[in-house]
Amino acid sequence: MRSHDDYLLYLGDTGADELEQSHQLQALWQAIGPLVRAGQLKALFIETSYANEQPEKLLFGHLTPARLMQELAALGQLVGPGAMRAVPIVITHRKPPAANEATIARQLAAANALGLRLVYPVQGQRLQF
Repeated sequence: MRSHDDYLLYLGDTGADELEQSHQLQALWQAIGPLVRAGQLKALFIETSYANEQPEKLLFGHLTPARLMQELAALGQLVGPGAMRAVPIVITHRKPPAANEATIARQLAAANALGLRLVYPVQGQRLQF
């Protein structure tokens, strides 16, 4: 990796390692850790499809606010909380209806112990990082 490059990471249909019985996200966090620490990861786009009330057996490879924060905490342990706060976390793939989207936002805000910058994109809105 060249030190002057900037990166953006976009994930979709991202199941938590614990539920997927894998270590794929842990391996990804280890791979991107140096980019986060160096300030080169400009944004992380990651899905949070369902509210915490969704039964885990019905997540089908998606995340809830609790599972997202669990995974981001694992990344935070590798890079430190200060480095994590510098990376905007863009929340994608929230399933309708609008009440579900609002519940996800409330649950993420309540669980945001790391003080992460959570971004909720709006259709047609320009995002700059």
